[in-house]
Amino acid sequence: MAQRNWLSVCLCWWLLIAIVGAALFLNADTAWALMGDTESDFGLDGRLSTTNALVDNYNFEPFFGDKNTDQFSQNLLRLIAGGRPTEQLSYEVHGIQSYTYSSAGDGTESPIFGTSGADRRYRALDATWDWHEGDNSVASLWLDRFNAKNALSWADITVGRQAITFGKAYFWNPLDIFLPFDPRQFDRDYKAGVDALRVDIPLGSFTGINLITVAGRELDSSGEFIDDGTLNASWYGSTVLGRVFTTLKGWDLALQGGKIYGGYQLGSGLVGEIGPIEARAEASYFSGQDSEPLPAPLKGDLVEDAFTAVVGFGHRFDNTLTVEIEYFYNGAGESDDLEESFVRFRSGSSLQMSQHLSGLLVSYEFLPIITGQLTALYSWEDPSGQIQPILTWSPSDNTEVLVGASINFGDRPEQSSTGQPQLQSEFGTFPDFYFMEFKLYF
Repeated sequence: MAQRNWLSVCLCWWLLIAIVGAALFLNADTAWALMGDTESDFGLDGRLSTTNALVDNYNFEPFFGDKNTDQFSQNLLRLIAGGRPTEQLSYEVHGIQSYTYSSAGDGTESPIFGTSGADRRYRALDATWDWHEGDNSVASLWLDRFNAKNALSWADITVGRQAITFGKAYFWNPLDIFLPFDPRQFDRDYKAGVDALRVDIPLGSFTGINLITVAGRELDSSGEFIDDGTLNASWYGSTVLGRVFTTLKGWDLALQGGKIYGGYQLGSGLVGEIGPIEARAEASYFSGQDSEPLPAPLKGDLVEDAFTAVVGFGHRFDNTLTVEIEYFYNGAGESDDLEESFVRFRSGSSLQMSQHLSGLLVSYEFLPIITGQLTALYSWEDPSGQIQPILTWSPSDNTEVLVGASINFGDRPEQSSTGQPQLQSEFGTFPDFYFMEFKLYF
C-alpha cells in the first residue's frame, strides 16, 4: 500500500510538471504565460527544485535506531503570479506544491530542512493542505505569499502574507525576527512570508519609518499551533513593531522596537565600511511574557528574557574571492544544559543552542558558471562545529546544480542511566549529509 501511494504521488507530481511545461510551450507569447511580465496586469513565473540527500547517521539508537544511513528527497514547484494593474497597485501570489520523502519518518522533518516553530510563527492563516500523508512521505499545497501593495504619495502600504527582512548579517540576525533563515540553510532564494500589514514611510533618500503589524498564534514546545482552526491569532503570537532607519556619515543605522512573538524587543543595527572592509553589527534585548514551561523533566520556561548580538566583517576581492566572518553572542542559549536549549531552538525561541558562536563564509568564482563556497560554524564552549562545502554549476541562465555536504564534529549524545538522551555538544548532535540540488527558473 505504501509503495502504491508513493507511486501515485510521483505520477501526480510529474503530471503537474508536464502541465506546467505544456503551458510554457503553448502560451509563451500570451499575457498570462509562465514567462510573462509581472510588471504588466498579470504575469506568471516559477521555480522547480529537487534536492536529494544521503544522511550518514552516527551510532546512537535513541535517535536513529539501527539504521546507518537515511535517504531524503524534497521536490518543490513554486508558481509566482504577480502584476501591476495600475501605477500605484501591485500584487503577488506564491503557490507551492511539494513532495517530501524521508526514510527516517513521514517526510515532514529532515536534517537539512528541519521544520521548527520558527517556520510557523507569525501566520494566522493555516494556508496548507497536506493532501497526501504516508509512512515516509508527505505531499502538500500551500500559499507562501499573497499580498497587495498600494504606493501612495506619502507611504507604501502592503497587506497580506509577505516576506519581511530587516537583518544585515549573513548567519545570525537578531533584528530579522520574521522567519529568518537557519544558519545551516544553503538554499536562500526565497524567504517565507508572514501575515502582515506593513506601512513604509519615506522621510528622505535614505531615511524612513517602517510600521508593521503581524498576526500570529501561539505555538507549543514542539512547534505546533496551540489554537486549532484554519484562522486564528493571539496577542502572544502577534507583533506590533516600529522601525526607524537612516544614513549617517556613510553608515546605515536602524532602531526598532515593539511587541513581537512572546514578548517585547528593543534592538539596533548598523552597517558601513572601515576602509575596504564592510562592517556590520546588530544587538537586541528581548523581554518575555509568561510562557508555558518546558516539557518535563526539563525546568524553566519555553520563552525567557535574553540579550543577543552579532558583529561581522566582510570583503569581496577583485578576483571574486569573498570572505565573511561573524561572531554571535546568544543570550538565549544554554551551553550547560543543551536539552533546554534544543527545545527552545526547535520552537523558534533561540537562534542557536550555544551562547558563543562564530561563522565563516568563503566563496570564489572558478569560472563564470562555476562557484565554490565553504561555510563553517563553530561553537566555542562545546567545542563543536559544522563545515559545509558547496559547488554551484550554472549551465544556463535559468538552471543551477548544487553539490555539497554538511560535516559535523563534536561530542555525540550519550544515554543516561534512565535511558534519556543527553546532548554533549551543539553540532555533534546532527548527522552528516551529502546532497545534490537541481533548480530550474521559468
